[in-house]
Order: sequence, then C-alpha cells, then structure tokens
Amino acid sequence: MSGYSEYLEAVNLLKKRFKVAASTEDWLGFPIVVFRVGGNEEPPALVTAGAAGVEAAGVYAALELVLKVDVERTVYVLPSRDPTGFHSASYVLSRILGEEARVETPTDIKELLTNAGAEVLLDTRDIFLALFKGVGLAIGSADAYEAKVVLEKELASRELAESLDGTRILLAAQLPHVEGVGGLDRFLTLVVKDGKVLTYEDLEAETVPEVEFVRDFVERESLGMVVDLHENKSAPAFYVSQSGEPSSSELTILYLVLDQVKRYGMELASCEAIEALGLKAVGEGVGYRKGSCGLTDYAFGKACAFAFVTPLAKPLETRVRTLGVAALSALNAFAVTYM
Repeated sequence: MSGYSEYLEAVNLLKKRFKVAASTEDWLGFPIVVFRVGGNEEPPALVTAGAAGVEAAGVYAALELVLKVDVERTVYVLPSRDPTGFHSASYVLSRILGEEARVETPTDIKELLTNAGAEVLLDTRDIFLALFKGVGLAIGSADAYEAKVVLEKELASRELAESLDGTRILLAAQLPHVEGVGGLDRFLTLVVKDGKVLTYEDLEAETVPEVEFVRDFVERESLGMVVDLHENKSAPAFYVSQSGEPSSSELTILYLVLDQVKRYGMELASCEAIEALGLKAVGEGVGYRKGSCGLTDYAFGKACAFAFVTPLAKPLETRVRTLGVAALSALNAFAVTYM
C-alpha cells in the first residue's frame, strides 16, 4: 500500500534526535509518543495536543515545540493523542482495507464501504454510519462537532448504542472551509461507551487504550504543569480555559502567555465572549469551568493545568504559531516560577 503520512515522517525524524519518555500505538498502529526535552529540573511539564484529529493546528505546534524547547526544566511533549484522526479518509481506509483506496467525496466513501461489504447502520439526510471490520465510519451533513450530537441521538433512538458498546467510530471532519482540516482530511474519533458517544477528551473513560495511556502518564509523573492545545470553531479569539479558578501562581504564568499572544498579533477573547462559551470569565482571554477540557479536569489538583484554545476560523499558520507561542511562553514562565 502506498501513501505518505507527514505525521509518521515527523515522529520518526524526532525519534532520531530526542528521547522518548513513553510510547504506545493507537488502534490502527499509529505511534503515540511522548518526547522528553529540556533539562533535568523538576517538577516537569507536559504539553499535549491532538485529542481530536480535526484540531490539527495543535499537532503541528506540538511537533515544532519539540524542536524549540530551551529550558532547564524537564518538558514532555505528546504531539498527537489521536494520530489516526489526523489522517485523511483515503489514507485510513487504505490501512483498514490493506490496499489503495482513494476517496474524495462522501459519496465515494459510501460506495467504497458498500462494495466492500460494510454493514450500513444509518443512512439519513443528516448522518451516515457503516460498520466495517469492527470500526464505524460516519459522515454528517454538518461538521463533525454537530454531527456527533446527531449521531448520539440516532444511536439512542434506534437502540444501537448497546450493540456498539466499545466500538470506535471515525467521524469525518466536514470542515472544508477550515484550512488544514478540510472535509475528509481529518477525523474526530469517537468511542461508544455505556450509551454515550465519547471522545479522547473524556479522560475518565475506561478500557480505551489511547485514553488510558495519557491518564497513566499523568498519574505516573509528578507533573508541575499540564498544557493541552485545542481549537474551537465557536471561539472568536484566543483564550485559556481551566477547570477551576486560577491561583495567583497560575495567573503569573497566564499573564505572560497572554502578553506574548497579543504581541504575536492574536486577539484575545473578551470577557463577554468567554462567558458566551459557557465559562466564567476571570479577565480578557481567561475563563474556567469544569467540563470544558477533559485533561485539565483530570489534572486539576495535581498540577497547574491549562487548555490553550485558538479559533478554527483563523488561517492555519496563525493558529499553529499562536499555540506555539502560548506553549513556549507557558514553559518559560513555569521554569522560573516554580523553583
């Protein structure tokens, strides 16, 4: 099978230059790698990205971050928590089928799966879902975030959730106007558990190896700071989200982060915009609410935990650079704040 994966190429190159602190493979065999960079001072910091393949800018930013970290503090970087979702439908289907597959439209995917003998479970105006080799592949008429809600309702109303318990479903991004994401170039990986449709952001989910890997790493390492890189289609500007109200030490880090983000040229979300996202605003660019980010919720009380979020509507280069600037600023501030 032919095909090129920029993710695999980048990870393999980084493995030759940097230490690997921990690694595993996702369900399709893509590597999930934690790189160790920086120095030996503790407590260490962890930066993660790519909990959803559709949030591609964070993955690019994290891969670049491995090359840029220059602090005495130990830093762990996990560039992609969902590497399968970071790949295109053609690439993923080729790996599943074991032969070359080229799909450019939702119709192409439906025809390919039908001809391959997939079991079509849903085929409505709003959502298509087929089960093939134990994996679900879904396409919504709207983007992945909206289609996830539709899918969960359909599985419940048709009493399909129980029979699909433990099944992964790859939901096509369907964000053709978002640079770096596209319609079929990324997936949102879902897992059906106990009647719910979860993502890798649900850190409490049991028996999902990719989730357990991240959770175990956080538990094993005595981390001082956790940074999770995200994107949000509803966000008008950059903001930081936390599980609880930030401490004075966390605010010290955040003030530097926000200053550097503004110097880069990215607008910060207003208090009104943050409140509209369902967070309690602390100030411009900062809000908190339990449930806004699974990793910050899980790390809350164990370490300083931040989710850095860029608006999906911005150009890819802007999103990548903003997340990179924010992550580097947080690491620099953390290195001098927690002595």
